Amino acid sequence: MPAVPAPDPIAGGDYVVRSAVRHGRCLNGHDLDVAGRGSDWNQALDLPTGRCELCVRLSLPRAEWLEVDLRPRDGMSATSAGLHLAVRPPFARAGIEQIMLQLRDVTIADLDMQMCSACKVGVVEQVRVDHAYLRRGIGTVLLHAALVRGRGYRWSTTTIADTAAATAFWASQHLPPGMVLGDPKRCPDMLAADESAV
Repeated sequence: MPAVPAPDPIAGGDYVVRSAVRHGRCLNGHDLDVAGRGSDWNQALDLPTGRCELCVRLSLPRAEWLEVDLRPRDGMSATSAGLHLAVRPPFARAGIEQIMLQLRDVTIADLDMQMCSACKVGVVEQVRVDHAYLRRGIGTVLLHAALVRGRGYRWSTTTIADTAAATAFWASQHLPPGMVLGDPKRCPDMLAADESAV
């Protein structure tokens, strides 16, 4: 992946990202209705932020986070946000498409997936995050964006690497009921798209 132009406000700071939805709990597990939820604006990235007021008072790490809009840009500069999602559509129906997280229009992470709207099936192929941005919630945002795009679909994944990092990632996700990890459940349309891509 190409380098992000300097200064890089994420790799150089302690930023964590989350989907721009109303969260029930903070990154440290506190109920935000009890702990207190706050918000602000990050000027450098032109993005809203959320925070846990209790975590701030206790000086805990990850008390604050950047909120990423799950609606991807379609190539138009509809937003001035320095951190946004973009989508590369599939070449064929039910083929592989890509959701990318871009920092100042440079891709720092992406997720490959197949979705079939006719069969209501989705397969996560792989999640990649540039090394400088690991452990910041970026993979979770990409996965959340995919699951939102295929809300109500039957989801599965391809083989998951047998590493502590991969296990930790998948173990920390709030997956939809019935999602199968490590055993892709492709529909006939996906299999046809795979054959035509060869």
